[in-house]
Amino acid sequence: MSIPEEERFLEEVLALIDEKMRELAEKVDITDKDMADFHEYFWNSYTEFDEYGYELYDNTNAIRQKIMQKADFIRERYTYSRMKDSPYFGRVDFVFDGEKTETPCYIGISNLSKSTGAMPLIYDWRAPISSLFYDYDAGPASYKAPLGTITGTITHKYQYKISGGRIVYMLESDMNIDDEILRAELGTHASASLKAIVTTIQKEQNAIIRDTDHRILAVQGCAGSGKTSVALHRIAYLLYHNRNTLKASQVLIISPNGVFADYISRILPELGEENICEMSLDVWAYRKLRKIGEAQDRYDRLEEILTPDMHIPLATDESEYKQSREYVEELDGYILDLESSAVDIRDYRYRGRKYSASYITSLFYEKLWDVPLMERMSRVAEFIIDEEETLRGRDMSAEEKLYITDGLNAMYSDRDLLSLYNTFLEESGRDAINVTLVINDDRNTGSDDNDKDSDPDFDENGNIRYVRPKDEYLKADVIPYEDVYPILYLKYSLFSQEPARPVKHLIIDEMQDYTYLQYRLIEKIFPCPMTILGDKAQTIDEKHRDVLEFLPSIFGRELYTVELNRSYRSTVEITDYAARIAGLDTYSNIDRHGEEVSEHIYDNDEELISQLCEMIKHYAPEQDTIAILCRDASRAADIHRKITASYGEKEDGLEVSLLRADTSSFKTGVSIAPFYLTKGLEFDTVFIVDEPFEPEDFHKQALYIEATRALHVLHIFKK
Repeated sequence: MSIPEEERFLEEVLALIDEKMRELAEKVDITDKDMADFHEYFWNSYTEFDEYGYELYDNTNAIRQKIMQKADFIRERYTYSRMKDSPYFGRVDFVFDGEKTETPCYIGISNLSKSTGAMPLIYDWRAPISSLFYDYDAGPASYKAPLGTITGTITHKYQYKISGGRIVYMLESDMNIDDEILRAELGTHASASLKAIVTTIQKEQNAIIRDTDHRILAVQGCAGSGKTSVALHRIAYLLYHNRNTLKASQVLIISPNGVFADYISRILPELGEENICEMSLDVWAYRKLRKIGEAQDRYDRLEEILTPDMHIPLATDESEYKQSREYVEELDGYILDLESSAVDIRDYRYRGRKYSASYITSLFYEKLWDVPLMERMSRVAEFIIDEEETLRGRDMSAEEKLYITDGLNAMYSDRDLLSLYNTFLEESGRDAINVTLVINDDRNTGSDDNDKDSDPDFDENGNIRYVRPKDEYLKADVIPYEDVYPILYLKYSLFSQEPARPVKHLIIDEMQDYTYLQYRLIEKIFPCPMTILGDKAQTIDEKHRDVLEFLPSIFGRELYTVELNRSYRSTVEITDYAARIAGLDTYSNIDRHGEEVSEHIYDNDEELISQLCEMIKHYAPEQDTIAILCRDASRAADIHRKITASYGEKEDGLEVSLLRADTSSFKTGVSIAPFYLTKGLEFDTVFIVDEPFEPEDFHKQALYIEATRALHVLHIFKK
C-alpha cells in the first residue's frame, strides 16, 4: 500500500473503533437501566417472593450477571480507547499455499472486525497468525492454527509507529524487529510501571510466550533480557487462548516484594486482561506461622548481615545446610519415624461399644496411608462417627463428634508443630528454638477433666456433656529465618492444610533467590503448570546460585529450560561495566550507546549529599525516574533524611521517596532504597553509594544488581 492508501485504511479503522466505543457506551447505559429495574422490582416485590427463595435467587443472580456484563463492556471499551491512539504496529502480507493473492494481516493489541465472524481488520498479537510477524522475515513461513499448521510465503513485512491516531512512520523491514525501532523504544524514559513489549517482542521471546508444550518452563536470562515482561505476556497469551479453562484469578505470581508487584501490575490491563494476584513467599510463610511465632523474613536476615556493627555472617554452614536437599532428607526420615513413634494406638470405647486397636490400626496405616500423619486420627474418627450414626439411626451432635475426635487424637504423643520440630532438632544434635507455652482458655467453659477412654457424661435429656481440653501450644518470640521453611515443610507434610484458592498457573520471579527446600514446598503446594524465571548472576548471596542444577530433581522431565542471553535494558557502556563486575561474558546487548559510567569520590556525607543533589538537578529535566541505591535500609533512610532536610520532599519537581520492605507502590521521581529492594526495577539514572562490605563476593553481587538497574546513566560514589 502507498502512504495515502495506508492513511485511508487508518481512517477506516479509527472510524470503526469510534463506532464500537459508541455501541459499548450504549450497552453500558442499557445495562445500568436493567440493573436499576431489577433493584426497583426487588424492593417492590421481595415480600411476595416464594417461601423457598427461588425468586430471590433468580433476581440476585440476574443482577450479578448484569454487573459482570457491565465489567466486560467497560474492559472492552478501555481496550478500544487504547487502540484509538495506536490501533496497530505491524503488518505481514501473506500468500497462503494454494493461493495467488496476498492477504494483508495487520497486528495490534486486540482484534478488530466489523462484525462477529467477519475477517479481522486487525489481529490480536496473540492470534496464531500474528506469530508470522515475530518469527519470520520475508520468504517461506508457517504458523500453528487450531486446525493444523498453515504454510505460505511472506511477501512483505511492515512496522508502524502510530501515535494520536496518526502514522509517524511506516517501515518495510526484512529483519525480525528492526534494530533502529528497538533502539528507539529502549531509549525512552522509564516509568512507574513495566512496559508492554508487544511491538518489539523478539523471536526467542515469542517462543517462550507461545509455549504450550511444557508444563514447567524455566527461563534463565541475563539482567535486562525481558524475563518478567515475557512471563506476563505469556500469561496474557495463555488467558487469551484458554478463555474457558483459565481465568486471571487462577494465576499467581510469587514476587520479591510489594514494590515489584506494583511495578508489574499494569501490564496485563494494558494488554486487555484482568490483573493477577501476587504474593511474596516470605509473606505467605509469615501468615502460615503467625500463630506460633514471628517468622523472620529474608529482608530481616539481610539487614542483620549488612549492618556493620552486628558482625553477623552472610551464611553459616548450618544455615545453608537447613535449606539443602540433605536437610530435607533428614526431615523426611524424621517424618517416617513419626509414623510409629508419634502414636500409641489402643482400644477405643464409646457408649459401651469397643473399637479395637487392630481395627483402628488397619484404618490408620492401610486405608488412610495417604492422609497426612497428624490428621489420620481425625479421619479415623469420621469412620467411627459414621458407624455410630448408622447404628443409632440419627445424626450425632457437634459435641459428640468432638468428643470422639479428641479421644482418638489423644493417642498421639505430640501434635504440636514447634514441639515436633524442636524434638527433631534435639535428636539430630542441634539447638532447639526458644519457645513458651501458650494456654488459650477461650474454649473452656467448665471442667476439662474428661476421660476420653470412658463413656462421656450426659445431661438429663440424654445429650452429651463435653467441654474440650484447653488449647495449649508452643510459641516462639521469633522463628529464625533458617528454620522458617523447615517448619513449614514439616507442617505441610504432617498436617492437612485449609483449601486455598485454586491456582492453575504459577509464576516464580527471581528464581535464583529460592532454595531447594523452598522449591520442594512450592511443588507440594502448587501442583500446576509454572513459569519460573531468573538470573543466577543476581543472587542475593555470596555466590551465584544456579537453581537449574537441582530443579530437575524436583520437577523431573516436565521441566524445560530456555536461556535469554541478550540484554535490552541498558546502554552498552552500562552493560559492559556490569559484566566486568560479575565476570560475565556470555551475553550480548542491543547496540545502544550513552554516557560513560562515571565514578566519583566523596570525603563526607555533606559532600555526598551536595553532589547527589547537583546531579539530580542536572538530570531531572529529562529523566522521569532516578534511583539512589545503598547498602542497607538504615543507610537509605539516612540519605533520604539528609536530602529532604536540605531540599525538601521534592527535588527540581521530582518527588523524593524512600523504598522500604513494606512499601507497596512504585512512583516516578527520585527513589532512595537498599539495593535488594530494586531487583526487577529499572530507572533512567542510577546513583550507587558504593560502601564496600564483607564478604567481598557478596559486595560484588550487590554492585552488579545495582548497576543493572540503570537504563541510560550510571554514576558510582565511593568514599
